[in-house]
Amino acid sequence: MVTCPACGKENEDSAYECKRCRAPLREEEPQAEAVAAPQSLGEICRHCEAYNEPGVTVCTNCGLALVAGPGQPDTTPPSPFTPPSQLPETLSEELRALAISDEEAAEAGLTLAARNGNPADTTPPEPFAMSGLATPAPASRPRVGDGAAATGTSARRPPPAPPPASSRMEPPPEVLAIAAALPSSKPCASCGARNPRAAKFCFDCGTPFAKKPSAPPPPSIEIAADLGAETFEDATMQSAPVPMDEPVPAESVAEPMPEEQPPPFAARLVLETGEGNGTEFALGHLENSLGGSAAHIGLGDDPHVAPHAATVAFLDERLVLRDEGSANGVYVKVRESAPLEAGDFFIAGERLLRYDGPVDVSRTAEGDPPLLGAPRPGETLYRVAEVLLGAKTGRTCHRAPPAISIGRTGCDMNFGDDTLLAARHAEVHIDEDGATTLVDLGEGPSGVFLRVRPQQPVDLQGGDVVRVGDHRLRVEVG
Repeated sequence: MVTCPACGKENEDSAYECKRCRAPLREEEPQAEAVAAPQSLGEICRHCEAYNEPGVTVCTNCGLALVAGPGQPDTTPPSPFTPPSQLPETLSEELRALAISDEEAAEAGLTLAARNGNPADTTPPEPFAMSGLATPAPASRPRVGDGAAATGTSARRPPPAPPPASSRMEPPPEVLAIAAALPSSKPCASCGARNPRAAKFCFDCGTPFAKKPSAPPPPSIEIAADLGAETFEDATMQSAPVPMDEPVPAESVAEPMPEEQPPPFAARLVLETGEGNGTEFALGHLENSLGGSAAHIGLGDDPHVAPHAATVAFLDERLVLRDEGSANGVYVKVRESAPLEAGDFFIAGERLLRYDGPVDVSRTAEGDPPLLGAPRPGETLYRVAEVLLGAKTGRTCHRAPPAISIGRTGCDMNFGDDTLLAARHAEVHIDEDGATTLVDLGEGPSGVFLRVRPQQPVDLQGGDVVRVGDHRLRVEVG
């Protein structure tokens, strides 16, 4: 182990500098002269390990002399570290340059303690000798300033008294004149200086301005016990009260809302399909909405039923059904027969059909290509088309008068897989004048339903059946 001569730290034998203070432990051994000295790339300081360019003899970072070449004296400055064994007995020599003079001490309110109790000693004392402070030196050394503390010669003078008010610096007359001319300025009660209206203290002497007293709260009205029945009128009253014996103008009285009249007779709708079979809906208004859950007659969440599909209304002692223009409409069961117009929809069994009216295919249109085909009929035909889900056209039937029959078998339009259809279920009858009638042949229990035309209400009677979406409702009157 190698002991550091500076701090006494033990280091390994191979160490070149102390681990604690980095003081060098041995002198650099001269290196053997090389046959051909290579060109130097620079020097690394062994103290701070900073890089220095070639030719630099002193470290540009810490000032340590770099390794001297052969034949050159070593100009390495002494290490800035001072071993504890070389410390002076006192710190006076090192702090002598930092000591203050007697005049500076007097201005600061401090008195220098006598050194070792000798007033004649003018040597600047230790810094801990001021104000009787004890130096944090080891116990073996004499305390600097103990004599001053014993004699009590070190004392702090009281702070000087503030200058009188008369000696304060007054603002220039020009400033006072300008401040006095300002309408928004206010004078200081202490020095008379003018300050802005919003100032909270004087900008000249610092005297705070007194806060303005807040406005007193409005006096409350108290009724004395001896006033009896005397009352006080409110100041906000604009007019005198109206006497009760004077009549009130008719225009100032709000007219009451007219009450809804009850229906002229009792009627109800009875559900015939679905889980709610037998459910009754009383018609309690003059106009009763028929549709979704929010209607007077709510049919639940049926995707084929509009929120307000139709209205059942009482009109002049009659019960009528009005279509409100929904996409799927509302249907009424045909009693034996009903007039039919081109574009009308009707339901037979599970089939939705559309009557398209007459179609003229008797003559060849000009410009038609001469393609092979069956001969054209010599008379006008009438067409009925099947409507599929999504308003798509299915099967069509073109027939000449007098009728187009619809059923399950043996008809002009046959739907053998429809179990609700009878063999001959319905018929579209065409008169010689072109008038068309939808006839229920009465062989099927499901009947035939004709769609109500928009803006053309139809009368309802007891026993009629109304179809909305997949729901059927029977009308009962009385």
